[in-house]
Amino acid sequence: MAAAAVASTTTGLMGMWNGTKDGKEDGYIDWASGSTNVHDPLEVKIDVEDIRSLSPQPDYEHNGYGIVKHKSSLTPEQFLAGNDPEGKKYIEDVYFKEVAELVKQITGSDIVVPYVFRIRQNSMKAGEFAANKLSHAALPVAHVDRDAVTGEDGVREILGDVADDLIRQGKRYAQVNIWRTIDQPIQKWPLCFINHSAVSGWSYDTHLARVYPSNDPRIAIRGEKKHDSVVKYDPAYKYHYVSKLDLDEALVFSSFDSDMAKVCPHGAFWDDASPSNAPTRRSIEVRCWVFFD
Repeated sequence: MAAAAVASTTTGLMGMWNGTKDGKEDGYIDWASGSTNVHDPLEVKIDVEDIRSLSPQPDYEHNGYGIVKHKSSLTPEQFLAGNDPEGKKYIEDVYFKEVAELVKQITGSDIVVPYVFRIRQNSMKAGEFAANKLSHAALPVAHVDRDAVTGEDGVREILGDVADDLIRQGKRYAQVNIWRTIDQPIQKWPLCFINHSAVSGWSYDTHLARVYPSNDPRIAIRGEKKHDSVVKYDPAYKYHYVSKLDLDEALVFSSFDSDMAKVCPHGAFWDDASPSNAPTRRSIEVRCWVFFD
């Protein structure tokens, strides 16, 4: 009898909710002044299994996250130009179409609307992140992009009456992210998926903390959002990542899902196995609203 395959595992650190300085349940942050009642993130030591070594591998249909083969027509230079108006338009005109087709194939949905992208570059070392820098680098704090409140607000903002009608019909809907490296295989701050299937009663209300922003510069990129949703630690979590994600691969996951069993808490983590000379992590993600039949 053949021996069972052994999962390849790395160790590292991931930031999670660490409570407030004033003992209040919710956090706040003023992006203009830096004033906040949120403690610096709790640094959680984690063992992270490499999805490449798992059999069966987690996939979007069953787990809400996974890895797919996908080669984009865009060059690294075209991706990196996305912070300029002309480059931004090119990504929205060309890459959004590629992403929409990919998400349709993965989800089987006909209603797929890419609506925003983020380019991130991260060369930080472990311990260099803080609560007031969460959205300027690779978000090294575990989170979901939206919860039940901000998810419904977000889809209505983009799809309007169409969203109203489909929500009334009880359709499942999700924000599906396509995440990829831009120029080199990822060796620093890889993306970590948190599998919460073993956590009894996991929900947006029980395992996420809310942080209410003011003077938020991110509105210009992502639109209005009442609060951010930061993950609370649970010992039953399992952690997965993909080693050396390459240019012909992409990660797909539900960063919000009306089916809470499928939403995937996530965030960059410090991988102890990262080479000291690992290149800056450059990544792009596109977020799509998806309705399921």
